[in-house]
Amino acid sequence: MSKFVFMVVCFIYACMVEIAESNTTGTFTYSGAERESSSDGLVPDYHESSKKYKEIIDRNLRSGKNISLESEHPIFIVNKNNMGDYSRYLSLGLRSVVDKYTNFEIQVFNSYRSSNHPRKIKLQIEGSLENSHHPDKPRKYIPFRFPKNGTEVMLNHLSRYQGESEEKKVHSFVVNSKGVFTRVGVWSKRLSPKALDKGSSEMQYYLLARYFEPASLVGDILLVHEPIPLLKKKRKAWIYSSAQRRVRRAPDASHDATGRGSQGLITADQIDGFNGDLDRFDWKLHGKETLIVPYNLNKLDDKNIKYSDILGKNCINAEFVRYEFHRVWVVEARLKQSSRHIYSKRVFYVDEDSWMVLMEDAYSIRGDLWRVAFHGLIQQKAENFPWYRVHAYHDLNNEMCFVSGLDNEVSSLPKFGFKDKVMNYTPDALRRTNLR
Repeated sequence: MSKFVFMVVCFIYACMVEIAESNTTGTFTYSGAERESSSDGLVPDYHESSKKYKEIIDRNLRSGKNISLESEHPIFIVNKNNMGDYSRYLSLGLRSVVDKYTNFEIQVFNSYRSSNHPRKIKLQIEGSLENSHHPDKPRKYIPFRFPKNGTEVMLNHLSRYQGESEEKKVHSFVVNSKGVFTRVGVWSKRLSPKALDKGSSEMQYYLLARYFEPASLVGDILLVHEPIPLLKKKRKAWIYSSAQRRVRRAPDASHDATGRGSQGLITADQIDGFNGDLDRFDWKLHGKETLIVPYNLNKLDDKNIKYSDILGKNCINAEFVRYEFHRVWVVEARLKQSSRHIYSKRVFYVDEDSWMVLMEDAYSIRGDLWRVAFHGLIQQKAENFPWYRVHAYHDLNNEMCFVSGLDNEVSSLPKFGFKDKVMNYTPDALRRTNLR
């Protein structure tokens, strides 16, 4: 490429970036969210709020502090006694959890619209890059910035940018009504095709998950090939059993299959807010609401905090869950008559800025509210994209809960941006693995 051509390309790209970033001062942000604050002032202006959040985090980093907003105090606290005063801002699931658990509190803080992305990803979300609208290469990141139905909202969640590659070790917990918990350890790698030498362009990601505790699961491995949601192709999954020393297909690693290590408290498709096919439900969009939701849970990044401090009778102790006012898309899913699932109805609350599921109300086949899930996000500092910090799933019938994603007692930090070979993410690779 000549120097002149290179300069022209750089100029065009710079102009595209300027257009993408200028949209944060227009009616909508680059991701399709309303830029302006809500009329009641509860949800702040995106441009001003994201800038203020970044300034606070950068200041804390320079001073050597944890990247939290710990100097702030709640503007109010919701409990059983005053829940009626704030009911219009609470989902049915959140109200039910407050009513069910003894001394459950919702600590509500000032809102920060922290969701952001790298410049290149902003352009891809807006459809400015080559092939973004090519019929054979569907846009991967948030294909429906202005959704017309519930299916499009959920496809945005499934198609959102999650980084090119990620490696982490985390713990998950089953917590009983007395606050006693057992834990499961999982090491995982998730890579997009761009992070692999020969990754398929039809894949959303490749996932490898290995259990390192408890003893009954040590050495077991799950391998997943997840296709791009818009292609409507089926997931492929395999399991390596360390006890049997063999690899088998895992056709049940989806929908209402039990999430491993959860003691039946979650289904496979509740992982990551929601994952997998949309085919078993009819999806209805109820519009957008301003609600109190878990957001900016940076405090849980502190490695000095122990699991015994975080977990208790109310699942996650209130001081570690930050709630804020945000606008969310409300999507109702009803089970099709011809389909099977343990949930007959589900209501999802999807953040307008990040397109991530923040809460879910799940109903039993009898029609009663059964389980309530909360998915607390943070803005991932290293790679600059919104990222789940913790997931909490409450069972209202037995007052047990399942918590996943914590790494406070793990010595290593998550890794991002690495490359690998696709041959390491195949069934043959599992067969070659001797984990004993």
